[in-house]
Amino acid sequence: MSEKTAVSVSRRAFLKLSTEAKVDGMRPPWAAENSFSELCTGCNDCAKACPEKIIVLAGDRRPVVDFSLGACTFCSACADACATGALDPSTDLAWPWKAEISNACFSLQGITCRACEDVCEPRAIRFRLTLGGKSEPVLDFGQCTGCGACSYACPAKAVSFKMIQLDQEGGPT
Repeated sequence: MSEKTAVSVSRRAFLKLSTEAKVDGMRPPWAAENSFSELCTGCNDCAKACPEKIIVLAGDRRPVVDFSLGACTFCSACADACATGALDPSTDLAWPWKAEISNACFSLQGITCRACEDVCEPRAIRFRLTLGGKSEPVLDFGQCTGCGACSYACPAKAVSFKMIQLDQEGGPT
């Protein structure tokens, strides 16, 4: 007779299609890409300081944000903990990441789901009813902070992030 394995029966765990973490190279907020690789020592202080526990070390032993673990509150604890200046909290936050929703979205498949909209505090995600009773997610890039709450909540893992170009004032170009 085989041993039974404990299985999580939470709704979120049931609906998640995969439990593998996606590490896509998103450096923590306040990381200046032009000097980050020279300044970051891989000490892991930023990850230890992160109250959300969403910063992990990537293959290059440098920190990345992993939204499969939660969302970023932009509290600056990671930057405050960085002794080398690789994360500089004295600069204005220029977070060049915005959400993108793929065709894997349950609502686009005719399955009622609004998990991303429900957790989006700045209300950057709305749904528009289309023909056939399906709802289409609509993103307002001007409102999207790139916090990752939508990605963490999405049971279809349909939310990813893309880097956008920022102008001198920190806005999208």
